[in-house]
Amino acid sequence: MTQPAESIERQAGQTPRSGAGAEGSPSNETGQCKNHPANKMTVAYTKPLIGKGADAYIRNVRTKVELVRAGEQLLPVTVNETEYDNSYVCSPYSTYVSYALEELVLFKSELLKGVLRGVIGILSPLLKRARINRNVHVNNWLLSTNLYEELPKEDVRVLTADLQERFPSHAVIFRSLNEVTNPQLMKDLTGLGWILVPSRQVYFFEGREPDYLHKPNNVWDQKLLRRSPLRIVEHEEIEPSDYPRIVELYEDLYIRKYSRLNPRFTEAYIANCHLHGLLRIRGLRDSSGVLQGVIGCFDKAGVITAPLVGYNTALPQKEGLYRMLMSLVLTRAAEEGKLLHLSSGAAHFKRIRGGRPAIEYSAVYIRHLPLRRRAVWLGLSHLLNGVGVPVMRKYRL
Repeated sequence: MTQPAESIERQAGQTPRSGAGAEGSPSNETGQCKNHPANKMTVAYTKPLIGKGADAYIRNVRTKVELVRAGEQLLPVTVNETEYDNSYVCSPYSTYVSYALEELVLFKSELLKGVLRGVIGILSPLLKRARINRNVHVNNWLLSTNLYEELPKEDVRVLTADLQERFPSHAVIFRSLNEVTNPQLMKDLTGLGWILVPSRQVYFFEGREPDYLHKPNNVWDQKLLRRSPLRIVEHEEIEPSDYPRIVELYEDLYIRKYSRLNPRFTEAYIANCHLHGLLRIRGLRDSSGVLQGVIGCFDKAGVITAPLVGYNTALPQKEGLYRMLMSLVLTRAAEEGKLLHLSSGAAHFKRIRGGRPAIEYSAVYIRHLPLRRRAVWLGLSHLLNGVGVPVMRKYRL
């Protein structure tokens, strides 16, 4: 199922009907059909990851990247076995153990911290024994948030059957699902026997009705941006010489300040995304020509997300670099009439600017797995739905 480079380019223009096989597999015998418009973007993004390996582009991701077909669409998938030190983008263990431990600092109650630390301590060996990281993630762009085109139920059904057959010992996972952007897909998946496992609380801004722009904090942020001596740099003005600085700014914020489990993009990754327009990158440049802030947006199916954000954390907070970067993307969503998915984190910042929360889930298919592994996945789902979701909502995480 791994696609060689020339095979990928052919398949971007010749996509068989629903199926998950590689060239020469039964799914290719179903004939040719109309190519999905999103496939060109998928190929441009996935081809380097397949050719050189994911870790050449994202330092803390060890995974096998492949392509599958779902109806007319090509979807990137990642295949893993253990890799417990991986970024959470393809490691449920990192999501529910390593990252969860880091997030305990958000709680003020030492008692609650202690209880949660104990629960995570019990979960850790259980999840490893259940081979929680032996999985196939579907439509996995290795970003903090995966965005989805529409997937018809029949295509999902065929894809489920094909992946179950090809990976009989792997759980199959769709990350980044929520009731705002994926209500029908979630309904279809659960109807086909997938379970929903909560992961985090995320925030949305409705650019089609951008009342949020009138919130006082957003008005102040816009004023700060207008008065700043920093110059807004558009995507076309970003130069290859900026790539090392973009990586540095992102690492300052997302890795050093937030979490080592966030994906660590390399200069090669930034170059591929910039040159092919896979991320729309904008920056804030000072009078010396140095970037002091950067934001990269990923667009799909009328939704914007911002997986690449960074700024010079050594500068005083009063400079408002993060506020200005967020103002750029909030304004863009309103101008283009798109839904903005601002992921998780900085919850208070997003709420007071009009962000609306939603619980995010992973849909997991486990019916083909041994009983012990199914039991652990089901137990995790019940625990997080029963305890994790109420905690996220109560503490506004």
